[in-house]
Amino acid sequence: MSPSLFFAAIFCGSCFLLFVGSADAIEEWEWKRLTRKRLPKLRSGNRLQTVANESAEQARTVAKPDVSQHPLRWKGWRSVSVQSIKDESPDCRSFVFVPSEGEPFPPFLGGQYLTVRLNDPSTGKKVSRCYSLSSGPDEPHYRITVKRVPGGKMSNLLHDTIGVGDQIEIQVSKGKFHSSLAESLSRDPQPLNLIAAGIGITPMLSMMFQSLNERSDREVNLFYQVRNGIDAPFLTPIREIATMLETTTGVRVHLWFSKPESDDIQPGDAVGRLSADLIVDRLGHHRGEYLICGPDVFMNAIADGLIERGAAADQVMFESFGGKSKSAGALAVPACDPCADGAGADGPESDESVGWSVTFQTSKKSASFEAGMDGLLDVAESLDVEVDSGCRSGDCGACVCRLVSGQVKYDESPECDLEDDEVVLCVAKPVSEVVIDA
Repeated sequence: MSPSLFFAAIFCGSCFLLFVGSADAIEEWEWKRLTRKRLPKLRSGNRLQTVANESAEQARTVAKPDVSQHPLRWKGWRSVSVQSIKDESPDCRSFVFVPSEGEPFPPFLGGQYLTVRLNDPSTGKKVSRCYSLSSGPDEPHYRITVKRVPGGKMSNLLHDTIGVGDQIEIQVSKGKFHSSLAESLSRDPQPLNLIAAGIGITPMLSMMFQSLNERSDREVNLFYQVRNGIDAPFLTPIREIATMLETTTGVRVHLWFSKPESDDIQPGDAVGRLSADLIVDRLGHHRGEYLICGPDVFMNAIADGLIERGAAADQVMFESFGGKSKSAGALAVPACDPCADGAGADGPESDESVGWSVTFQTSKKSASFEAGMDGLLDVAESLDVEVDSGCRSGDCGACVCRLVSGQVKYDESPECDLEDDEVVLCVAKPVSEVVIDA
């Protein structure tokens, strides 16, 4: 643990807590508050079995089975303040957001994401992207952790232009990439297996915090593939969590280093590259939920391998950035920060849509919908019509525009909020001539 210290003050109902913690620990106080408030018996050294029955009741008390209906949720964009900024590794930086004014933030589910929007000073245009939340769902703030990507417009804007106290626009949390709510509420839940590589650790932290908030007895395995100890966001606090919780809760941390430095490896760590075989061998079983986040090649290989080793296909889930992967377990979610915004052409082609005229009324531009296009957003981009975009999978709502006339169809229903006279450009396809207010 680093010798440098920071002080954090917390309001907890009617009580006020002041404690000292490591400056290398996770931003703010998630796991420290958790172990002090949620798990007092575990901190005193009691064995896991003594609290197992209490945990099932605790899960039913604290779980939030339908956060989508929470009264504090808002529609559209909201201006928030940047409370703090912290470098988690040389190229990964965390940004903590708090309300600028008005209501507190509504809760979210671990694994969900925020859509973030900024003005690009070089062009004067708005840029939006989606980032997984890395904070605990019970915290009063939201945190995203952003990796600087060469050529990544939004990641570089965040790293280079945003400071503490600045304002930024966000949409309410969304996304289907999260653990099973029914499983967390069950009397004897199956293991929760979280598998991450690099910056893919961000949604896993949030899911782990949620599971610990809900119940302490559930088996949670966090597998984390990193290059070395320097290029590993959150490695220090993850080790601290493991030391504090592994002997008294269901949490287990498994670290893999592909190119470790001389002092990186500690007892229990592994050297090499993580694989499905290694995961199953380490677990000693193939039961439970498997949620995976990392580079495309990593996710596809792990998901396919787990299913081959006996994991239930409907229990394996990974983020398909932009919805491009068609492998088992793939869930279409927003890309965290794509280097290029162009959509692929590997989606199902629709002869019904090809050839229809698409007119952007405000811009006074028109073009035909062509084979290989994923949605009306592709038409807009071909004409240089300025439209916000983020996920390209119908989740974030950044590209929603008013449909002036015509009809569209969706291969899959979009997840974002939508009025009757609106259209989600990234996934909408024309089935008649259409006119868009853009």
